[in-house]
Amino acid sequence: MKIYVIRHGQTDWNLEGRMLTLEDIPLNENGINQAKKAKEIVDNLDYDLVISSPLKRTYQTAQIINQTNNKNIIVDDRIIERDAGPLSGLYTSEDIFKDYWKIDKNNLKYEGPESIEHLMNRVYDFINYVKKEYSNKNILIVTHNGVCRMIRAYFEGTKINEDIRGLGQDNCEIRMYKI
Repeated sequence: MKIYVIRHGQTDWNLEGRMLTLEDIPLNENGINQAKKAKEIVDNLDYDLVISSPLKRTYQTAQIINQTNNKNIIVDDRIIERDAGPLSGLYTSEDIFKDYWKIDKNNLKYEGPESIEHLMNRVYDFINYVKKEYSNKNILIVTHNGVCRMIRAYFEGTKINEDIRGLGQDNCEIRMYKI
């Protein structure tokens, strides 16, 4: 079994460096072009179905990259982005985000956003479900950067004091995990 993970294409908020979580913002022109470029790679992948977050930017990416192969697209809320709560829309360069992806400090400092622990639990639950439900299939997952971090942590492990920002993916970057 192979699991391919792709982060959605760029949005205007990504371009502006703003924290984008549950806002349902579509791809911008560059994001559409990124998805079209990623499609060239996806066209040559052996996958059986696509699972996408329900938000516009991910579903739009899934539709573009899946045009040639035309596989079934399943929407799953468990791979929606981490909810930043009142921090959503702020610029990620602001000092408040210094510890936002640090596992050991996250629950102590932030009130309102979804905890890393909660995000990790729902993403791990999703991956365990995919492994069980689709054990004989190759799956293409289209999701968000926070979820990409958790999927990578699932397969590569993570330490309690780790800053997991470095586990993210660029827009339309594809990673593959073999089970």
